[in-house]
Amino acid sequence: MTRWQIFLLGMLALSGLAATNPDRVAYEIYAVARVGDLARDECSRAPAGLGILIEGPCRAAIEAYKPQIRPLLAATTTRQNLLLFSIYRSDISIPVVNFKAQVESIGIFNNFFTYKAP
Repeated sequence: MTRWQIFLLGMLALSGLAATNPDRVAYEIYAVARVGDLARDECSRAPAGLGILIEGPCRAAIEAYKPQIRPLLAATTTRQNLLLFSIYRSDISIPVVNFKAQVESIGIFNNFFTYKAP
């Protein structure tokens, strides 16, 4: 294989990576589910003896608040587009259950991988 062919093959591979870089709307859909899961997990961490009393209402409050999470994410998310992949940083809070989190994810190959979450 000549250097020219190797160069073209490399450029084709990089173009493929850039084409699979997911957009912001896809991230928002992913993040709503991820933040909902994190907040529900937080409900499970109630003080001993109160878990059974608090967990059900806490989860119900999160489900009721879920439609409002996406606009909050849209307002608090920054995207750093590095062509081959994107880094998304979100600061989100769900006041009805006193949940606050900073979530950071990488978007690549039409998927998201969260590397920083509470």
